[in-house]
Amino acid sequence: MKYSMRATLAVLLLAGFPVLMLAVAGALVWLEVAAFHGHPFTAVRLGFLAVPVLYVLATALLTFERSRDDVDGVPVTPEEQPELWATVRELAREVGTRPPDEIYLVPQVNAAVNEETHWAGLRVRRRRMFIGAQLFAGLRVSQLRAILGHELGQYSNRHTRFAGATYRGRQTIGRVVSGLSSTGSGRLLRPIFTAYATVYFQVSARVSQQQELAADTDSARVAGTAAAASALREVEVLDAAWWVFLNDYATVAWSSGYLPERMAEGYQLLISDEKRVAEMASLRENPPTRAASKYDSHPPVAERIALLEAGPDVPVPPGGERPATDLLHNGPELLDAVLTTGFTEGAASKKKLDWASLVDVGVRDSNQAEALRILRRRRIEDLLDLLDAGRLEDIAGSTAPPEVKARAKRELYRPLVHTRLSIVLHARLAKAGAAHWELSWSGPAKLVLAEPYATELDPAVGAAVDGNTAPLRALLAPVLSGEDNRC
Repeated sequence: MKYSMRATLAVLLLAGFPVLMLAVAGALVWLEVAAFHGHPFTAVRLGFLAVPVLYVLATALLTFERSRDDVDGVPVTPEEQPELWATVRELAREVGTRPPDEIYLVPQVNAAVNEETHWAGLRVRRRRMFIGAQLFAGLRVSQLRAILGHELGQYSNRHTRFAGATYRGRQTIGRVVSGLSSTGSGRLLRPIFTAYATVYFQVSARVSQQQELAADTDSARVAGTAAAASALREVEVLDAAWWVFLNDYATVAWSSGYLPERMAEGYQLLISDEKRVAEMASLRENPPTRAASKYDSHPPVAERIALLEAGPDVPVPPGGERPATDLLHNGPELLDAVLTTGFTEGAASKKKLDWASLVDVGVRDSNQAEALRILRRRRIEDLLDLLDAGRLEDIAGSTAPPEVKARAKRELYRPLVHTRLSIVLHARLAKAGAAHWELSWSGPAKLVLAEPYATELDPAVGAAVDGNTAPLRALLAPVLSGEDNRC
C-alpha cells in the first residue's frame, strides 16, 4: 500500500474512533430503552451496567476531543530566552511547519512536540515544544538543532498532507485506550477499543516510520548530516549517563536531607570525565537494538543512522560546534531549576550542598546505617571479644550449611567478617573525623583514611579476623576511649 494511501486510511480510522464510541453508546441506550418497554426488571439490572459504561464512554470521548497532555517542566518565553526561540522559529520555517506556541524545558533526556487538538485530533488548538535540560548540558548547538528540527519535521506537511494528523492520532488513541484500561467499567470496553486501536496502530506504523525517516532528512538538512547522525547516538549515551548520575550522585544524600547545589554542572562533569567517556564510547558507536514490532512508530536507531550517513553530506552550519548551553540566557541557573523539577515534592525540603560535601555526607550516612545493622546494638569491643573467642559466625551475617566442617566454615566466614568489621570501623573513624569519602566522577566515592589508619587499619583487621585483636585494639584506642562505641 502506498504511503499516501496508508496516511489517508489512518486519518479515516482516526476520524472513525469517536464514531465507534458513539455507536457503542447508542447501542447501550437502545438496549436499555427496549428492555424497559418489555422487561422493566431487566432494564433496571441492565442500567447498573449501562450507566457507568456510558459515563466512561463520555469521559473517553471528551479525552479524545481535548487531546491535552499534562504540562510539566519550566516554561521559557521569547523575552527570557530570545536565542532559543529564534532558533526554534528558524527551524520550523525551514522544515515547513508553524513554530510552537510555548516552549518548556523538562528534566528528561528527550525532546517532543505535543498539541492540544479538537475535531478528532484533526485541528490544532495549541502547540508546545518540550526540550530536555540534559540535551543542553550534553550536546553541541548543531546536534540540538538536529533533534529539534526532527521533532518539528514530524508535523510538517512537506511530505504528506496528513502527516501531522497521523502522528497526533497515535498519541490521542493511545491516551484514550490507556484511560479505558485503568477503570473498572472501562475494562468491559477494552476488547472493542483495543482491537480498533490495534488496527489503527498497524496501519499508521508504516506512516509513522516514514515520517521519522523524513524528519531525519529534515534534521540533516537544517543541522548537517554529521550532526544529525551523532545526535541520534548521543541521546542514547546521555540517557544512560543520566541514570548513573541520578542514582549514584544526585540522590546519594537524599535520605540525609540534601541535594546538590549545581545539578547541571555535576552532570556535565560526569559525562566529560575521561573514564566515563571511554565507557560510553561503545554505546555511542553501537546503539542498543530492540526487538522489532509491526506496531513500532520508529525505525531502529542503527537503521536511521545508516540512512543518514548514506545520504547527502550536508555540512554543519557555522557556529554549530558551540555548546548548546550557548543558546540559553543564564543557562546554569535555568538548567538547575529544570532538573530539580524531576524530583518528588520532597525535594523542596532538602538543603543544598556542594558536590564534594554531598557525596561525603551521603556515603558516610549510608555506611553508618549499614554499620548499625551489623552491630545490632553491640559495641565495637563486643565484636573484638567475639573474634578473640573465635566466634566468626556471630559477625559474618550468614550461616554456613550444617554439613560444612569447622575449618571450611572459618574460611567461608573470614572474608565476610573482614568486610563487615571494616564497614563498622570506617563508620567509627568517620565519626571521629579520621575518615571521609572523596568524590570521583569516574566511579564510586573513594574512602580516605587519616594516618596511621590508612597504613595500618587493613592489616590490623586481617590479624583480628585471624584471632589476634591486640594490634587492632591498640590502633583504635584513640577513637574508642571514653565513648559509646556503637558508631
